[in-house]
Amino acid sequence: MKTMEANSYQQITQNNEVSIEMDLLQVGSEPVGMRCPYCQEDVMTKAHYINTSLTHIIALVLGILFWWLCCCIIPYVTKRWKNVEHYCPNCRRFLGIYSRNKLF
Repeated sequence: MKTMEANSYQQITQNNEVSIEMDLLQVGSEPVGMRCPYCQEDVMTKAHYINTSLTHIIALVLGILFWWLCCCIIPYVTKRWKNVEHYCPNCRRFLGIYSRNKLF
């Protein structure tokens, strides 16, 4: 029979730190109802519509082609060609982004 040595056991230390990694949530182009992962409240996200280079390119093309109709302002007053950033209205933390990278 084998005898165990007193030195063969290693002391187990416990680390009380917990690391949680959260991915950004999959959100759409409109505000969505969800539970905020930061404040744990049921909220309707607050959507901020952000102009992108796509917005400016479409405004430029419309401005060149239809300058007499002032169509260059259409991309700036519609939501169709803007990215959407979602925030929690309670804790104001960033929750996710819906990126528009297609024309239609």
